[in-house]
Amino acid sequence: MKRVLVAFALLCCAAAAIVLETGFLSNNKPDTPAVNKTKEAGENVSESPLTLEEIRTVTFTDVSPSSAAADCISYVAHEDILSGIDSDCFRPDDWVPLATVLTALHSISGEPAPVYKDLYTDVAADSWYVDAVSWAYSADIITDSETGRLDALEPVTRARLAALLYSFAAPEGEGAHDERLAAYTDGDAVPNDARLPLAWLLEKGLFSCMVSGTIHPGLPVTRAQLAQVLTALTAYRTEETVAVELANGMIEKIPASVSQISHKRIQQLINKTAAKYGAVGIQAAVVENGRVTDSYTYGWAEEGSEAMTPEHKIRSASLSKVAVGMAAMLLREEGFIDLDRDISAYWGVSIQNLSHPGVPVTVRSLLTHTSTIKDFEGLSTTYSAVRAQLGSPISFTSGTPGEAGSWGYNNYGFAVLGMTLELASGKYLDTVMREHLWNIMEIDASFNGGCIKNTDLLATVYREDGTAGLTASRQKGYTRASAPGQSGAFFAGGLTASAVDLAKMAALLASDGCYEGVRLMQAESVELMEDRTRLPDGTDQALPLRSQDGLYGRSRIYYHTGSAYGVYNLFSYDPDTGDGVVVLTTGARGTKDSRGIYAVCSEISGGIYQLLKAGQ
Repeated sequence: MKRVLVAFALLCCAAAAIVLETGFLSNNKPDTPAVNKTKEAGENVSESPLTLEEIRTVTFTDVSPSSAAADCISYVAHEDILSGIDSDCFRPDDWVPLATVLTALHSISGEPAPVYKDLYTDVAADSWYVDAVSWAYSADIITDSETGRLDALEPVTRARLAALLYSFAAPEGEGAHDERLAAYTDGDAVPNDARLPLAWLLEKGLFSCMVSGTIHPGLPVTRAQLAQVLTALTAYRTEETVAVELANGMIEKIPASVSQISHKRIQQLINKTAAKYGAVGIQAAVVENGRVTDSYTYGWAEEGSEAMTPEHKIRSASLSKVAVGMAAMLLREEGFIDLDRDISAYWGVSIQNLSHPGVPVTVRSLLTHTSTIKDFEGLSTTYSAVRAQLGSPISFTSGTPGEAGSWGYNNYGFAVLGMTLELASGKYLDTVMREHLWNIMEIDASFNGGCIKNTDLLATVYREDGTAGLTASRQKGYTRASAPGQSGAFFAGGLTASAVDLAKMAALLASDGCYEGVRLMQAESVELMEDRTRLPDGTDQALPLRSQDGLYGRSRIYYHTGSAYGVYNLFSYDPDTGDGVVVLTTGARGTKDSRGIYAVCSEISGGIYQLLKAGQ
């Protein structure tokens, strides 16, 4: 992975003002613009220069004045470039559909729209965006599609937005060298048809609001981000003073990466710690202020023949439980589950701790290891076996379900939990995570090692004595059950991913459900996952994260450890700063530190957290 600090060009120029009166993800066009202005109708605003104070008179109840995009949102609304959804709300987190972008560009162009001629099978002649579609087609901004559909109400990705802006705004004959994409960590992964547009947009600084060291071409664009891009576009075209000031501010707000600056020092720490604990292979990844900024490797993916790389996939062991917890929250958002509903409803059998009749076993109690279901190590986790076990009165401890005093770490309980979620939704948890998170975040992971996209990247897991605890070839055989809910074999520890993959998930949680400025989980879902209950040992149990105060010099850290077959792993983040560290190891000694965390992971994580804090 390339680790280069990216310098952005200074933005200057601007755009003709436009009025965008579009119902977001709706077929209904609003009758009037939804902008809260203080200007009188017909007032000649060109007589005096625009000021920040003036644009800030436009406000929305769902846009915090302290947010990075607040001034740009006020700017585009004040200038009738992009209106709010209604008089009070801008909906900054909503994803932008293609129709909105085309309507904006059509308005900027000032050109008439040709008569619509049934260009696309899914664009009706009375659609609110039909003129924009007809114009964009005639201007070669959009072209024929293989399916005959335009999908105008589908979200626009960064790569698609770049292509549209390049077709619209780049002077004829002006291009950019796509070699400049090599400066970005994922530059090599940008699709060929998006390379020139993205290179040009990045060169002109029009994506400074979204892109620092990583492009993420497949991420959807939010309304807040579009407001920032349109402000930058205005600066690029007309050099309007406030737009230029705001656009320059986007560049200035991108902080230097402490981990990248300290890369050599962190690598030395990892090498030293690996030698101290006898690790065969290590991956580590760093999150700073909610962004994955750097990654590190040591040793072997296949001892003696294949060096460990950031792309290799390692069994994460009990870090899997964090992913199961995230899937639970996503399914809760969709209405498939209720955290406090009796899980009997999902299994079709009475699941009851007879020592406490009437107290239900719930998804929440499973997430917090307080379900009182016994941890049946080695017991079959097929659907029929688990269903029979759950219906047996001898399957429970004497504790009260849901109470902290009933806590007992429970791998079997997470097998039950994963199966419950699949039964409730009718979807594999892999599918839930891919649909909502992994595909968007460019994560290649699976609860079943054999289901990742490139199984040649599976790393062999080694034990402390140097023997293979779990070979790559064996992991290739781990595939999913015949139907959702039919097996719980891999929910407690089977998640297979890279440290970078897991760091992206840590970044999402550390940013309250946003990834690279795009909301993928509700903030309430992250808040639920971080809801802490104090345990007798002084640590805190969340859903299903663990937490400790004062760890690694931070006020509080959320984390999860994992060990199986020879891996010792740690997933952690600081919710107050947005920093995080993921460490995956194989072949190391499993010594624990004074906080009960695997020392090989803890010494690396602690050292990185201290460097990040010192560099802030």
